[in-house]
Amino acid sequence: MTDNPFLKRAYRLKNRQETLSMYGDWAATYDQTMKDHEYQSPRRIVEALLRHCTDKSIAIFDVGCGTGLSGMALAKAGFTQIDGSDVSPQMIEIARQLNGVYRRLTCVTLDTPFPFAAGAYHVITAMGVIADKHAPPQTIGQLLDKLHAGGLLIFSLNNHTLENPDYMQACHDAVTHGIADILEDDDGPHMVGLGMTSKIMVLRKS
Repeated sequence: MTDNPFLKRAYRLKNRQETLSMYGDWAATYDQTMKDHEYQSPRRIVEALLRHCTDKSIAIFDVGCGTGLSGMALAKAGFTQIDGSDVSPQMIEIARQLNGVYRRLTCVTLDTPFPFAAGAYHVITAMGVIADKHAPPQTIGQLLDKLHAGGLLIFSLNNHTLENPDYMQACHDAVTHGIADILEDDDGPHMVGLGMTSKIMVLRKS
């Protein structure tokens, strides 16, 4: 697939300690890796958000913000009220160095990954975060619970993750139980250099 050691490790993670160790080791070169492989999901998520939201001053929470590539995509589009979190202190430290992108950044644990009250944000984004070996399918429902009625959850599911039917089932279950509506379900490029695709999902809390 690739000779990048971190990308290889990302699909072989077995436990939380391995996850934290990998992202800590990867932090310094993460942005360059994503650039080298033409990472497209942040751009596509922001474009989806713009189709459903014209207010650039809405409060956005960027889950799993990493080094800030996702926040930079949001800020470049004109969004101004962006907070973020990540489990990697090394990646958060890089994101803190970005000027004019995030209002607040929080380093979280995998036990308490969403450090905000329900209804605090109008939009939650998760770019490359909800993925097999990283965040389980129930993460989708947990994030919807954090939104007020009418709020948007926008996230990507890469092609490897979609091999596990439980992720899309979680989306359809939210619809079946009257929790959310699916506004978009769009397939497209994820990491072009690796031939990977992703599905961008836009869910609106009922």
